[in-house]
Amino acid sequence: MMDSRIDSKIINEVLACAQCNYCRVCPAYQIDGWESVSPRGKLYLMKAFLKNKLEMNTNVLKDFFKCTTCGLCENVCQTDIPLLKLWEEMRTNIVELREPLPAHRKFGEKILAYGNPYGEDNSLREWLNEKLEGNSSTIFFAGCTASFKERSIAEGSVRLLNHFDIEFSHLGRDELCCGSTLFRTGQRKAGEKMFEKNLKIFEKMGVERIITSCAGCFRTFSIDYRKIAEEKRVDYDIEVYHITQILRDVMDNNVIGELDSIHEVVTYHDPCHLGRHSGVYDEPREIIKAIGFELVEMEHSRENSMCCGAGGGLRAQFKDLSINIARMRLKEAIDTGAKYLITSCPFCKRHLRSSNSFEIEVFDIVEILSQIMFQNPD
Repeated sequence: MMDSRIDSKIINEVLACAQCNYCRVCPAYQIDGWESVSPRGKLYLMKAFLKNKLEMNTNVLKDFFKCTTCGLCENVCQTDIPLLKLWEEMRTNIVELREPLPAHRKFGEKILAYGNPYGEDNSLREWLNEKLEGNSSTIFFAGCTASFKERSIAEGSVRLLNHFDIEFSHLGRDELCCGSTLFRTGQRKAGEKMFEKNLKIFEKMGVERIITSCAGCFRTFSIDYRKIAEEKRVDYDIEVYHITQILRDVMDNNVIGELDSIHEVVTYHDPCHLGRHSGVYDEPREIIKAIGFELVEMEHSRENSMCCGAGGGLRAQFKDLSINIARMRLKEAIDTGAKYLITSCPFCKRHLRSSNSFEIEVFDIVEILSQIMFQNPD
């Protein structure tokens, strides 16, 4: 007898698993080693839970949430189970039946109370020093991590957009968390509240296009918000772009070629939200090559890229596991012989840099491009 409280779509997907173990590529499983942490093991636990043969106790719950929701397992699944969707739906069911894990609940409460997961005063989003001309229907959305923790990415993004004459507005203290971490950790109801708050702000400001340098915000605005809007039958026709898409296009007509080429070997880390979830692989690489860098790919790249280890609430709740996944990824970068590891996400950059014990420098692509264009490094 299946648990009637669980969505029937989830039940059908769980039962489709062939138990082939191709999903052992999971970075959390590679570090932790317990079968219950592997995608196959999680599906086995879910099957037992759905048949009322297993109680969702604390240990089972923790193992189920030892996952970055990176989607690498789905990429190799032999029975084409939509695992990323499945993990998020199951997490939502678990949270509604029980409650979020402690660290997830904590940042969820901060998002609802302060408008960001760091519990910072939202007036600190008034960081923009550049003068903007008029009110544009295009906004630059920095995101929480770039606004509060990685300001150089936000400021570099603004300088680049201004340099290439791209008109935009900035919400300042009216910018609120997109809710990405809420959706990834099963706190869907709270995520929908952020959707509603942001949609009201966007409608008031007449927003027609969003440019963001945050991979998580990009995925949330372009995928999650559209799904929620369809479910709620509300209009949401905002165009969403990651800044690398915008910069690649303007660089086709302007030139970075005016710069002296930087003859350094670099490697690139695909953020899961930007790459595997959204299909943006080429634009960052084209920018890197246009700068003059020699790009050497890691063993796992593009759709097979390894996660940085920070996503899905893993860094918040299971920090040691998260750091060890990051170091596994950093080791891949070191093995390329690269001097720089470049990524396109403030959260990936922050986590990889803070976990770094190797001799490789970690940058966001916006930081390194703006530094080269405006500060003339050696």
